[in-house]
Amino acid sequence: MSAYQIGQLIDKMGNPDKDFRFMACNDLMKDLEGGNITLEDDSTAKVMRSLLRLLNDTNGEVQNLAIKCIGLLAQPSRIKAHHLEYLVEELTPYVFSKNEQARDIHTLTLKAMILNLAPISSSPVTLTVIKRMLPKFIDSLPQCAKDDNARVDVLDLIGEVLLRFGEHVPDMHKSLLNSMTDHLYSNRSTIRKKATTGIGHLASVINIQLYDELVGQLLNELTTKASKSSSDPQTRTLVVALSTIARASGTKFSKHTQKVIPHLLKFLNVPDDVECENDDLREASLQGLEVFLYRSPQEVVAFQKDVVNQLIRALAYDPNYEYGDEDEDERMEDDQEEEDDDYSDDEDVTWKVRRAAAKAIEAMVSSHRESLLSLTQTLGPIVIGRFKEREETVRTEIISVYIALLEQIAIVVPDLQKGIAANDENSIETDDLVVIGGTKFSSNYLSASQLEIIKALSDQKDTLLRVVIKSMKKHPKTGPKCIELLSALIKAFPPALEGSLDEVIPGVSNVLSDKGTSAQGKMIILSFVSKALALNESASFQNLLSPLSFAITQSISDSFYKVSAEGLVVACRYIEILSDLSASGEAKKLLQVIETKFMSNETDQEVRERSITAVSTLLSAFRNDLKNEMTSILEKMSERIGRDMTCLVALRASTQIVEAGIVFNQNQMQSILRNLVEYLKKQARSLRMTSLNFFEKLMKHTPASAIPADELSTVLGELPSLITETDLQISSQSFCCLTYAFLNFPHCVSLHLEPILQAIVRLLQSSLIGGVALTSLLNLFTAIVKTDFPQKPSFEALLDMITAPVYDNVPLTRHAHMAIASSAAVITESTQNLEKSRSLAKKLAQQQGQTTESIRLFAMMALGELGRRVPETYGNDFAVKPEELACKAFNTSHEDLKAAAAQTLGALAVGNLNVYLPFILDQIRTQPKKQYLLLHALKEVIVWESSSDETTKSTALFRSAINDIWGMLMANAGGSEDGTRSVVAECLGRLCSFDPETLLPKLKESMKSKDPAIRAAVVSAIKFMINDGKRSVDVSLQKHIGDFLVAVRDDDLKVRRVALVVLNSAAHNKASLVRDLLPDLLPTIYEETKLRKELIKEVEMGPFKHLVDEGLDLRKCAFECMFTLLESCVDKIDITEFSTVMEVGLSDQNHDVKLLNYLTLQRVATLAPGHVLQRIDRVCDPLKVQLNVRPRGNAVKQEIEKLEELKKAVIRVVYGLKTKLPDVERHPQYVDLYNTIKHNRELEVLAEIVLKESQRAVVYDTPMETA
Repeated sequence: MSAYQIGQLIDKMGNPDKDFRFMACNDLMKDLEGGNITLEDDSTAKVMRSLLRLLNDTNGEVQNLAIKCIGLLAQPSRIKAHHLEYLVEELTPYVFSKNEQARDIHTLTLKAMILNLAPISSSPVTLTVIKRMLPKFIDSLPQCAKDDNARVDVLDLIGEVLLRFGEHVPDMHKSLLNSMTDHLYSNRSTIRKKATTGIGHLASVINIQLYDELVGQLLNELTTKASKSSSDPQTRTLVVALSTIARASGTKFSKHTQKVIPHLLKFLNVPDDVECENDDLREASLQGLEVFLYRSPQEVVAFQKDVVNQLIRALAYDPNYEYGDEDEDERMEDDQEEEDDDYSDDEDVTWKVRRAAAKAIEAMVSSHRESLLSLTQTLGPIVIGRFKEREETVRTEIISVYIALLEQIAIVVPDLQKGIAANDENSIETDDLVVIGGTKFSSNYLSASQLEIIKALSDQKDTLLRVVIKSMKKHPKTGPKCIELLSALIKAFPPALEGSLDEVIPGVSNVLSDKGTSAQGKMIILSFVSKALALNESASFQNLLSPLSFAITQSISDSFYKVSAEGLVVACRYIEILSDLSASGEAKKLLQVIETKFMSNETDQEVRERSITAVSTLLSAFRNDLKNEMTSILEKMSERIGRDMTCLVALRASTQIVEAGIVFNQNQMQSILRNLVEYLKKQARSLRMTSLNFFEKLMKHTPASAIPADELSTVLGELPSLITETDLQISSQSFCCLTYAFLNFPHCVSLHLEPILQAIVRLLQSSLIGGVALTSLLNLFTAIVKTDFPQKPSFEALLDMITAPVYDNVPLTRHAHMAIASSAAVITESTQNLEKSRSLAKKLAQQQGQTTESIRLFAMMALGELGRRVPETYGNDFAVKPEELACKAFNTSHEDLKAAAAQTLGALAVGNLNVYLPFILDQIRTQPKKQYLLLHALKEVIVWESSSDETTKSTALFRSAINDIWGMLMANAGGSEDGTRSVVAECLGRLCSFDPETLLPKLKESMKSKDPAIRAAVVSAIKFMINDGKRSVDVSLQKHIGDFLVAVRDDDLKVRRVALVVLNSAAHNKASLVRDLLPDLLPTIYEETKLRKELIKEVEMGPFKHLVDEGLDLRKCAFECMFTLLESCVDKIDITEFSTVMEVGLSDQNHDVKLLNYLTLQRVATLAPGHVLQRIDRVCDPLKVQLNVRPRGNAVKQEIEKLEELKKAVIRVVYGLKTKLPDVERHPQYVDLYNTIKHNRELEVLAEIVLKESQRAVVYDTPMETA
């Protein structure tokens, strides 16, 4: 903006017309927000004077804009320091004005300035302004009348300054503290409140000496007041002040906690009939206990029994109301219940005491997870008994207490559903079972302490459900909260509703249909219904179809689109229940409302998509009962497929429809296939994948006569262009489609055979081909060979085409050679012609002579794949001996050929174990120099055998050879090469799965070896025995795994690292294996996270010296273990000790370690928000340091990118803490950290990127591309 334009704005600001003044301020504000204005000294002075004049404008809107503009001028780099000081000088006198309106306007303006000032770390000018501002505020307080509103405003301004910049003015801390403390004894409550807030902000930044003086002074005053009269309002103020200090200063207050709590207990331990003046003090004491329970949970343990007793007593404190006998209450009629609810006393404030007690109990439950069992047994029944509370707000808090209890149980016993023993007679049952509440639980999956917690919850379940059902009926307003509790209950204890659904579901239905239920409440209820439908057997709902149908249809018809969409999601689950129960009548009722939404073009996009899914689910489940409605639905569905906004979800729905055997008519089919052709050309990947999936299911489930040949052929013609290495998943889907096409529509697909084969040959040359894509391709080759169609290529022609890249000397990787060899073997196998197989084997054997390395490599691999797939090729009467060719290849200098030869030997043994396993074992014994390659061959066999089904996995021959194999493996366990030891470890682990009772003790004996390489291999072997499925080996492994994990204390660095890797794997895949060992292992894990200077070595690299940290890998493994254990074994972790280690990791020198600890911090904030708040100062410091790190002047691109990645990770943490931690924005350390991002342009840009990345993490199914 030019000087001329600024001049025009200034002129308009002085215009008599208020509209001109308004527009001038508005334009200035927009330019300041967008950074489109640069003010020179002269212009700045004029603008400021104009804005200051407008603060006294007669128009309120103009005043508001002037305040915003002055606030924006205070932002970094807007105006110079002396201008900011001028603003302070001009604004401050008005704060003490007798004119209330002028005082309020100028106070708001100063607040806007304070909020917009840059952090002192990035702008030293801010400190100058603050040091000019604060003394004026302090000096002005004596000028204000004792109870004047001006004093309130000044205290408020001081609090704002202290919140943002308190730590940067240490020389003023003493005077500020004295001033604030004096105001605690004011007769006016507002002044006391502002003073308390200011003291809280100061408490987090003052030095320890001042801090102890402050707390000591307040404690002495509290002791004096308590000894005289507890009804003095000053007593409550002191309690609130101490609580505020504890909330703000975290761990610093811990040593004073034990002095404060006795006072709070004394204030609570007064007779209930004492006059109500004490209720405010009771409430403050309970709020104080809540703070101490969150901030100093360890210090409260010494008083836990007394605290619990007082909380229970306070929760029931209602001297003005008689609840009566519970059993008698249950027999009351509805009109009597209504009379109870009519009770009201406007002067009765005892509900505040009960509410504070409920919040304090919730704090006790959330912060004392180690006492969860006793808290569940003690507090659970008490809380349930208080669900009869008459005040709605208190009742809501009480229900929240039990929800918090259930959430803690769900954290301590995660995924309880996995611990429920299967009732299937054919399942492999390896568990000692414990029956709780009629449900069988695995004692191998769940520890004894977890089972005790579940039993305690199960014992309370029936009473809880009875009370909740009654509460939903009696208090509809808290119905959604009750249902939120039920959701938490089935998450913590999935079988909870078994046998109670007949009472629960009607109550839920009534709450959902109640006119007073909010949209958010309806969403909570529908979420619960969805979970209940998923967790219970269909037969359980046999008598509940009517209330369920009513509730779901009401939800779908709701006017609010989110409720309607959620109702449609629940309907999809409900349809599965109806299908199991063959309830066609209810299905027709449901169809009426779903079809209305489906047919309408005016519904919200989300509702439209959900209705498409719901109608397809309903049609698929009841195709024989909904024939009359089917025609119109299919017509509309084909129309939806043709629209850009609904094509994706409509194709998915149509896939479900065709899988159910429903057939579109000829016109609809033609329209759909034409649309498919267009969609396969689009860039939207999800649309192409969905189109291919639909096309595959269409060919598989629809009669050939119902699919128009011309359109089908056109779609098939698009598939070759989708076969590329850039997207192997789509290539794999294309192969599946082509496979069904060759099997069912050979005449249509044969027209495109040439481009299909050309695309396949191109893909076979890729180094990426493998896995599912290769398997799908091999299935396609089988279909091509086994199907007759016009112009079908001969066996030889097809083979020549596939292997052409090898013989044309095209550069190929080893993976490409393997893919081509596998294809050749599958084509040969599909002919089912032994002569052709042997003819090919002869040619391949001959090519092991004087040919190129590429051909020899292919030939060797193809020989092995033939042996795997057509083992009869190499009979005794056949001249070619592939094993001899493989052994001969071991002597070449070509490393890929050696590896291929080892793989070939393994493949031969997989195909014919009787012949080739003894050969491999003999070679290992007699050829010590080739053992590495031979071990790879042996590994191929062991992996194949161990991956087969447990009941039929191994032949008698393989089992008989295990002892020989074991001996050979142990002989090579101490090899000098890491590759050899790795192969041996995997083989040992997989072998142990065959006979764990015998082999695990033998493996354990090897732990005594003096060779660290052998110990490392033995420990590493355990990792290959662990997976997340249930296996018979788990019982033996649980008995012995502790003997291997003691290696975390081994003298050798590598052995300790391997042991930590195994521990991490066990904790991630099967936590039950290690949960009971953690008290012994955790101290060692924490020890390994320390940076050890003796392991940092200086290495010379030419003229340069480089520091190498040999303990880095071990440190990383330890932190990875911590992160994993936090997810799976949080019940065994002392969160205080854990956090201390994590905080050190936040300042680690290594990039990866820091990133890992940032993730860990976010997880801790989710699990224990109060604990993180307690240590927020320790957390924020390393994060702020990282944000302020600058790259070196000669930093390379990789270093700059790593630094940027760390800063983005810190920003994610900062934003995450804001959402996860209650009241975190009251802490100056966090506010400073947050403002460091907000007021730094570089960090602000990174924050925008982080926000966009988080939004991209959400999957949006609707394809908008039109290309």
